[in-house]
Parts: sequence; C-alpha cells; structure tokens
Amino acid sequence: MAVLFTGCTKKYEYVTPNQTIFFDVDSGDWTRASDGKTYLVDLPIPELDGQVNQDFGIVVSISGDNGATYEALPEVYGGYSYSYTHHVGHLTLERQIADGSASGPQPEANIRVKIVLVESQQ
Repeated sequence: MAVLFTGCTKKYEYVTPNQTIFFDVDSGDWTRASDGKTYLVDLPIPELDGQVNQDFGIVVSISGDNGATYEALPEVYGGYSYSYTHHVGHLTLERQIADGSASGPQPEANIRVKIVLVESQQ
C-alpha cells in the first residue's frame, strides 16, 4: 500500500502602487549652475517625503513631443546629457554638453517630464 501526500504552496501576491506626476518645463525655467556648464530646473514634489526619498524607486522620463514619446533618464540626446537628483520635496533635472567640456546654450525647447514614484517593500 502506498500513501501519497500532496503539498500546496501558498503564493502571496502583492500589488505595489505607484504614483505618476507630470510637469511641463518651459525653456525659460532652466537656470545656469555655479559650475557654468550645467543647466538646472528644480521641480517641487511634496509627495517626495523622507520615506519616499529613502525607500521608493524614482523613475524620470522626458518628452520633447508633448508626451507622445518618452525617454528614460539618464540619457544623452542631441549631444546633451540629461540626468536628475532628488531630495526631500524636490527633484532637480540637469542638462549639460555630453562630454562636460564646455557650457552649452540654455535649452530652447519645452519638455514634458514624467516622474513615477514606485513604492518598494523592504
């Protein structure tokens, strides 16, 4: 006589919510940084509190065609390097000539910025 036992594996599925925030950045919103080579634009994000800053994933994309196409940052586009930094309450976009050798002109085109705050479980 054989005895057969089957086992069940409990599977847990977690739905991790995220939040998407959009900004329209005009060409005149950029300011030159003190290094003289970088242009910056500061975006106020009240949702970016201490916990979000430390624990969440923050994904940033930009669009030059009003949201039809997005490119994830960091990115080199048209000879310029785009990147970002974030801290509590703010996200700062940065733009400079890709090789960092000199100061480029102030950005001439408006861009749409998509910021996704992705919750993470530790």
